[in-house]
Amino acid sequence: MKSFIPILLVSFLIPVSQLSAESPPAVEGHKAFMEGLREIKKDAIKFKGAESASNPRTLSPVVSRFKGWFIDITEKAKSGKLDGVDVVEGISLASKSRASSSWQFIETEKGYVVRAAGGKYNGWIIVIDDSAKTRPEGPNLTVTPALRLAKSATANSYWKPTLTKQGLVLEATSGKYKGWVWDFGGGDPSHEESGRQVAINVLLAEKVVAGSYFDVQASK
Repeated sequence: MKSFIPILLVSFLIPVSQLSAESPPAVEGHKAFMEGLREIKKDAIKFKGAESASNPRTLSPVVSRFKGWFIDITEKAKSGKLDGVDVVEGISLASKSRASSSWQFIETEKGYVVRAAGGKYNGWIIVIDDSAKTRPEGPNLTVTPALRLAKSATANSYWKPTLTKQGLVLEATSGKYKGWVWDFGGGDPSHEESGRQVAINVLLAEKVVAGSYFDVQASK
């Protein structure tokens, strides 16, 4: 038993941000789903390194009181800089779809970029701020409010989409939070913005949980 003690000690010394869960298992239709995102050829895409892109899509949680809400950006977004790039903090869930609820999946050799396809920040992309702090979300989960909307690519801009039985999971492919996945605070409050409810609660979670699954639909 003594020979195992150093190994156990090392495992406890590894920061939680470096411990990533395994990717979720893909459903049988995953390959067809990914092929369906290749709707626009690279010659028609204004993004460096793009190989293909989807038409605009919406992403909605499949559980909790936020089921059917839309990934969006709050009107109260906070401006800042990340890797010298203009960014805003405030990726949210909104109760009604607007132009800012549309997103485009852009395929690159590094992974997929998720780019805003409408609204004030049209053309900006969802990235990760490695300086964001972690916090507990209940007794068994660690999360971080690390998602930002950036005017151009930063060090950690790429995602691995996996279609599962429950919905689409988006997993970070690089950086401090590599392997972490999109999630949201299910108990977080919402407020009114221009005739709809908005919750500034979209996060990264250390492992796949109920809030990590999203329904993807063509934007209307």
